[in-house]
Amino acid sequence: MNRDELVDALRQPYSTERGFGTEKIGKTGYENIWFVVPPKPPDTISEKLSLPLVREANLALQRRPTVQSASEIQRSIAYLLVRREAVSSSRMEGTWSTVDDVLSPSIDASGRSAIASVRGYANALMHGIQSVQNEGMAVLTPKFLCALHEKVMQKDPGYSGIAGRLRTPGLPGDVVQIGSFGRKENSVYNPVPPARVTHCLSEVLDWMCDESIVQLGDAGMGMVLPIRMAIGHAHFEAVHPFSDGNGRVGRMLWALQMAAAGRLPLYLSSYVEAEKSEYGAALQEAQKQLSYRRLIDFVCRAIVACSEEEAVTQQVLGQLPYVWQGRGKFRGGSSAARALELLVKMPVLNVKLLAFELRVSIQAASQGLQRLEQAGVVRDRSGRGRGRVFAAEEVISVLARPFGMDIEMALEEARNILAISPPSIQ
Repeated sequence: MNRDELVDALRQPYSTERGFGTEKIGKTGYENIWFVVPPKPPDTISEKLSLPLVREANLALQRRPTVQSASEIQRSIAYLLVRREAVSSSRMEGTWSTVDDVLSPSIDASGRSAIASVRGYANALMHGIQSVQNEGMAVLTPKFLCALHEKVMQKDPGYSGIAGRLRTPGLPGDVVQIGSFGRKENSVYNPVPPARVTHCLSEVLDWMCDESIVQLGDAGMGMVLPIRMAIGHAHFEAVHPFSDGNGRVGRMLWALQMAAAGRLPLYLSSYVEAEKSEYGAALQEAQKQLSYRRLIDFVCRAIVACSEEEAVTQQVLGQLPYVWQGRGKFRGGSSAARALELLVKMPVLNVKLLAFELRVSIQAASQGLQRLEQAGVVRDRSGRGRGRVFAAEEVISVLARPFGMDIEMALEEARNILAISPPSIQ
């Protein structure tokens, strides 16, 4: 890391009186490397912000439903989007899986694998959201974050550290550099030295939980939620409290902040993945220059864009059961007809799972899936025999489409797989 890239306040030597700055560590091989101890996140922002953009993002969050007021389709979509978020966020860190892998009941994820890791991410995210909804932001402690990290990383096949453990002096993974590419001196950024990780992480989490900052922001007299999301993210990533998995946990914190505000979370990782270069540049500017405007703009654009994309996704998925009913003309009350709504929430299933969900016999569920397959609603992905798995390909394609892809193109791809040509959803 080039120390000259740091704003003057950060370039100064660290001291306990100042509470931030740069310092060296005594670890062999790192004697000439400077590490950054960031200041506490600011209580106010003096930079001139893009107020119309901030206002638009804040309104997008305020218009989101609460968990209690969310409709059935909104709750179903939220369940699916958690899985999509887990796939997108993990993929940015090199852990590859797919939405249908994560949703499939036939895949064993008991061992260490990419699929198990992504499922762990989804479970951690749901656990975190429920916790802050029940207890508020005060639940966000280093110990709680370690528990989330353990759920995310303990089955990641590429992770060799101890899941759920902060970077600790003298233990493997205690020193990290970002973007070093094998040469320490060429790193992009050198996060907090291991001896100061716990203290700096506590500062960030305390700031996120500070009721005066939150209440002033929510009242429109301070930093509104999109601004807090951007600043908190910059400082969490600057601490980099774990040897790996920080990006995943950092993006998870966005959802937890939204949930703590009483809103159904909006998931931003697919946008970040699509705009990874700008995200990285904005994050570096915030960390190296303590200039937050570019990252605030980025987070605000992500909120607006993801809100619009989710609305389209919700509209299309909400209409699919009616399209399917017209396609198959299923008898009212039959297993096939009753399965239509379920397929939106559970687009990959087998006979046993359908029988359980509909409370019908195995035979009735099997007949229902056969009718759905004949009508081009689902496709048998496993071939004949026991353990057959069926997928509602249109749902999967809509969820798995790259950010910004036209949704009709995603539906067309699925219908080509299903070998049908139904009318487009309007």
